[in-house]
Amino acid sequence: MSSNSNRDTSIYVGNIDPKVTKAQLYELFVQISPIRRIRYPKDKVLQIHQGYAFVEFYSVEDVQYVLRVMNNVVSLYDRTLRIRRVNGPGTNNSVNAKELSLLPLAKVFVKNVDESIDNVHLSKIFGKFGPLASLPEIFYLSHGQLRCAFVYFRDYTHSDAAIKSLDNQLVVNRRINLDYAIKENSQQNSKYGSDVDRLLNKEALNHEML
Repeated sequence: MSSNSNRDTSIYVGNIDPKVTKAQLYELFVQISPIRRIRYPKDKVLQIHQGYAFVEFYSVEDVQYVLRVMNNVVSLYDRTLRIRRVNGPGTNNSVNAKELSLLPLAKVFVKNVDESIDNVHLSKIFGKFGPLASLPEIFYLSHGQLRCAFVYFRDYTHSDAAIKSLDNQLVVNRRINLDYAIKENSQQNSKYGSDVDRLLNKEALNHEML
């Protein structure tokens, strides 16, 4: 089966409590439709689930029915499951910020973005290096004086190339700086791009999860 076919018959399930097991996910979704397989990644070091899964069914009709019946109405361990279609090629703006933080993506921090550049323009600039997982997220630091952005790459190979090429370069008359972003809720200000991050990202790409 081609990767496009897998995407057409698969759903993304986010906001999963780490206590939820693969068996519990199976029992939940098989009540609605027959399941071909479930991909439920674990952190290689901590050996706990990453908070998201991909459930593959046997037909597009199965996916449509599951989305209609279960989206944002099912909770496990007091967490409402976020269910949507798996992104197809080119649909890079359908993942929200919370879901992005759960996926093993390459998150790049861009500092000193010019006011004339919006997220669509940023997407074109960085998309030249490789597919993005979502439109870039623009925000301000230093009491609104410093315009910045987060760019989410699907592959660390592409984010490495972007950082190497664009860091400390002039973009629309402003010299931008690039680095990997600091992880959310990190007690030691650790950044994306560690060996573990890259391993998880490579595994997700190999299993067509991104």
